[in-house]
Amino acid sequence: MSIFRSIATGYLGAKIANTQANDELKARVLESAGTNFYTNILPDAIADEKLRRTNYESIAAINPNLAELADINGFTASEEGMEKFDQFREENKLKDPDALKNLRFETDFNTRYNTRVKSFEEKYNPILDQIGIKELGGLGFNTMESLVGGKEPGPMKSQDMAKGPAPSDTFASTELSQYFSPIQSTVDLGTPNQVDQAISGFRGFDQGIIRDNAGNFAGMELFGEKANERNAFKAVMARIGDNFKIAGTEKADLTATAGAANQILFDQTQGYIGGQVLDGYQSATFKEKIRDKSFDINRYNASGFSESFNNTYQTDEDKIIALVTYMNDNLQTRSERLHFAQSFAANIKDSDGNNYRDLLLIAIDPTLVIQNN
Repeated sequence: MSIFRSIATGYLGAKIANTQANDELKARVLESAGTNFYTNILPDAIADEKLRRTNYESIAAINPNLAELADINGFTASEEGMEKFDQFREENKLKDPDALKNLRFETDFNTRYNTRVKSFEEKYNPILDQIGIKELGGLGFNTMESLVGGKEPGPMKSQDMAKGPAPSDTFASTELSQYFSPIQSTVDLGTPNQVDQAISGFRGFDQGIIRDNAGNFAGMELFGEKANERNAFKAVMARIGDNFKIAGTEKADLTATAGAANQILFDQTQGYIGGQVLDGYQSATFKEKIRDKSFDINRYNASGFSESFNNTYQTDEDKIIALVTYMNDNLQTRSERLHFAQSFAANIKDSDGNNYRDLLLIAIDPTLVIQNN
């Protein structure tokens, strides 16, 4: 064998071995990619869409066009987004009672959903094609309908929406500022962090304190019922801040405002329930676990309706109407009404076994009981 032939033969053998090794490596990489797709990426995408739909439907139960605005602006994509949207609604009000009527947006939930599915497929189809699956088809994102339970929400149907297709120049704005304006106060309460620091000594809010490396107050992070209680507390502060101005300034005395707000929130909630509605109204500490954190919150029980409340409102229907009317007429923000419902005795039921606490939550938002269970 000539030296040239020996070199050629050796080179060819090495190339074949290297090609085989590369093919095996590529096969392992593709197998790993396919496993990751079907065990992580696809299930996570399905879970995200299910959560988004649930959040969307919870707002649509209040107002379909409000749900559209929330979804378009990304609030429905996560629980954190929903909390921010609740806070936005606490701090802003509709410019006009009819501001959300007769709106027609350029897209609806269905078209945005389909766009997300298309983008997902365009991103992952090339990878699946290399694995040997030509397209997602029945094995991929299109299984969404069966996996998340039920079909996509159908086209929006509401008397508040324009009928029929609309020319592009008549599409409604998707900017929240076009429909909402900040709730104005003539007094300066300070920055959100300053307000949080002022209220941190009340109602167990200190459980959410965040401190910087030097140990200084850097904010507050609360979830669930405790977060709503804070929102209710701050809503009362915003309402009464004018009564506690520091002389010669437009700033409120935060310490005095917080103290007064604490008493007002108690009087209109626990004070009213225990003083005028229920007998034997007592609280017990309960652990609420959210996102790997635990918060001490209050759960209430009672021995029954008071004699005076029973005499005035004798039927189950009379009682729930009276309680809902009280919430709507006397509690000015959603967070205050929600705090009232969450503070109602959990063991008090009507003659059909329905929990009054749940009935009050349903009156505020039908999805609240589903989310809490």
